[in-house]
Order: sequence, then C-alpha cells, then structure tokens
Amino acid sequence: MRVLAMLAVLAGCGDNVDPTYEPWILEDLTPAQGLSIRTPEFAVPAGAEIQDCYFFAVPDLAGGADLMIDRVALALNAGSHHMNVFRVKTIVALDPAAGEPVDLGGVSGTVIRGADNIECWKSANWATWPLVSNSQQSTGDPIVDWNLPADVATRLVPGEMLMLQIHYVNGTDQVTPFVGRGGINFYRSADGDTQELGTLFATQQSIRVCRSNPKPSYSGACAMPAGTHTVAAANGHFHSRGERFRMFAWDGLSTTRPADAAMFYDSTNWEEPEMEIDLDVALPEAGGIWWTCDYQWSEPAGGCAAVDARDPQQANDCCYTFGPTVESSEHCNAFVYYYPKVGGDVTCF
Repeated sequence: MRVLAMLAVLAGCGDNVDPTYEPWILEDLTPAQGLSIRTPEFAVPAGAEIQDCYFFAVPDLAGGADLMIDRVALALNAGSHHMNVFRVKTIVALDPAAGEPVDLGGVSGTVIRGADNIECWKSANWATWPLVSNSQQSTGDPIVDWNLPADVATRLVPGEMLMLQIHYVNGTDQVTPFVGRGGINFYRSADGDTQELGTLFATQQSIRVCRSNPKPSYSGACAMPAGTHTVAAANGHFHSRGERFRMFAWDGLSTTRPADAAMFYDSTNWEEPEMEIDLDVALPEAGGIWWTCDYQWSEPAGGCAAVDARDPQQANDCCYTFGPTVESSEHCNAFVYYYPKVGGDVTCF
C-alpha cells in the first residue's frame, strides 16, 4: 500500500521529481522506547511554497506518567525550509479542531493546510506556544539526532496538544527534488533525568531589506527567567537575503550588541542553518540572549511586485519585510534550548 501511495504522490509532481532521491529512514519506536511521528508524503509542485500545520495529542505511553525525552531525532526530505514543533496554548485563529483528520504514523491527528487556510502562515497564532523541537536540515544528512546533555530531558505530558509545522519550497531560492515529508522520534529517558530542558523562541519582526538600504542589520534581545541557565543547543533562521546570523550571551541590561567573546552561534548558511547541539554556554544570571541578522538585498527573480505588495509601508522600494514566504519576505528567528527550565519556556515576539 505504501508503494501505491508513493506512486500516486509522484504522479502529481510533474517533471521536478528526482527518481534517484533516497528519502530518510527513522526507526519506528515502540511505546517503551518513545513516540514516533510521521507526516504523510506530499507533492511540492514547481513554483510552490507549502506550509501545513499538523496537530496531535501526546499519547499516554506510561500509565498516565509524563514522558521524559532525552534524545530526539528529526528528519526531513530535501527542500524543507523548516519543521517546528510547538506546545499548543491559547488558540487565536489556528484551531486544531478545524483541521481534517490525518494519520501521523500511527498517531491520530488533524491537519490545517496552508493552501486552504491562511492561519497556518500567521505567526501571531503561535506567539504564545512554547517551542519543543525544530530542524532546518534536509540535504546532506537529513537527520538531526540529538542526545540531550546528561541528566537533562524534555517533558511531554500525556494529552497535551502539539503542533508540527512543516514548510517546503520548490522555487528559485530553494528546490524540492522529490516529495515533502518530515518525521520525529522522541526517545524516552531510561536513566532518571532530573533537569528539565527549556526552550526560547524569539523573532525580530521590524525587518526592512530595501533597494535603497541594501545591507541592514537587525537585532533583538530576549530575557530568561530568573536564575542561572546553560544553553545546550541553538540555531537561527532567515531567508535568502540573510548573510550572517549571530547569537550572544546577554547581560539583560546592555542596549548594544555584546562583545564577540560572548558569541555562541555564528551561521552564514540561510538555506540550512546549522543546529549547534554541543553547546555548554552559561548565561549571565538575570540575562538572556541577543541575536543579530545581517542582510544583503537582491533583486527578486520575478520582479518586485510581490515584495512591494507585502510592504506595510507601501514604499515601492522593493523592501523585504517580516513574513513567512521565502521568495518575497524575510525572517530573523532564534531557537535556543537551555536548562534547567524554570518558570516555563520563553517566547519573545
């Protein structure tokens, strides 16, 4: 049946499909091992950007006990722009109950497809939803396999609702050679981890990368809960005008970028920004993180009409502004994983 399903997907893809492409493979976990989530395979036609939002409740795998996860493996077929997992909190306009039923590799869920519902594209809908995991790695080695630091684990609560959002592009800036698909394995801890992993998801939305100002930089700062925290992993995210993404330990007070000695993340790869998973960065007490995005404006392949139409100021200066689409907007997002978690996860919009 899977072969027939694959043939049906490929038949709808057109000539852009590479029949020699080898998709990723993750082991299927038993309940004793953990939780496996798989999105369906889907076509990404030439010229398309697809973003879908999958919702599922964490199943009860341990007789009502919380699941402590000390290893996570995230996998993406080539062409993915991102895959993010969030904890669903306050529902604004992106409602899991409004989705259509979907099988996520043996876990029942719902999906809201971005092609049918614009709310899957609007970041305000998940501005209060804490990050769980993310990956932007789909070419080369398509699997990010992270063993959390010793004595550290992510807590998943049976029944809590999660959203897996996946974004694929098959255009000028990025190409999808096969079909879209993502998967995650959450491995249960077997050694009694006591420190809980926390996350920080932050965005800088005051972005204008314009013809008249072609090399701007934008920064943001985000404070951590009170206490002492250690950064264990991080990655950044912007689109093809992005040239350099840096993160720094921040004292919580300074209004200028910290010194280079405080930098713990530095990436020049916009398409597949590195996921740094071997960090051991002590943040200042009562501090947090500072991040900076450097840009270089470029002429859109299809002209400036779509870019100008998105500009809230309507300046007609071919300004890329904050938004989800790869080819006509920009981002400056920081993903940080730290421990111990105190007082909840952090979001800065």
